[in-house]
Amino acid sequence: MERVEQAATSVRHIVIDAEHFPVRFWGPVLALGVVVLTHIVGMALAKRALEPSVSPLCVVLPADLVVFIAGGALIERLLRRVWPSRRSATLSEEALVITDARRSPTRVTRIEWDRTVNIKAWRFPVQRRTRIPKGWYCMALHLLQDEEEAIFYTFMPPQEAENAIGYRYFIRLRPRRETQSNTDLSAVAEQRRLLKLEDQRWNDGAEIAREDFHALLHMLRQRVPDWR
Repeated sequence: MERVEQAATSVRHIVIDAEHFPVRFWGPVLALGVVVLTHIVGMALAKRALEPSVSPLCVVLPADLVVFIAGGALIERLLRRVWPSRRSATLSEEALVITDARRSPTRVTRIEWDRTVNIKAWRFPVQRRTRIPKGWYCMALHLLQDEEEAIFYTFMPPQEAENAIGYRYFIRLRPRRETQSNTDLSAVAEQRRLLKLEDQRWNDGAEIAREDFHALLHMLRQRVPDWR
């Protein structure tokens, strides 16, 4: 009985694409709607409460900004809970299992640690500030076992990335124009392979939280000899 409980607790459930496109799209849209409603109500109340010489906008506009930031964060958090991605994964001592319910029938990919796993790892700095701070690293892993493959990635600050398990295995992905001008044929071939994998990551990679990515790296160090 104790062994069964220990096995159950050793399984880590991983959320994939927590900030998937519908969440990123509807979060700001709904937040803007809340701001418009708040602005209308706020203007009506401010006109009643303030002196005629004081513009209601002096009070309402700062409130609009606060509502947009705080409301947007709250709405996004709620959307993540009620509208999860249709992909998930579990990580255990036996295997990494990815479930993709976007497909019909649901596709399950299983990477088993007691069999050979081929790993490619790469990194690159974020050049533009979007939802990810500029200068953070994108850290990506391609796991291949026979016909099964998966790409996981996350974003983290440079110092955290450089202290991560197996950082030395993460090859820097160079810009395409830099690769084209390189005369080292071996380096060029490697970069071309990584660029193809990066295209796969961009199109269908599985983004996971930094904590889950560290847990995956820890498992690789434990179960994959070439990663030690």
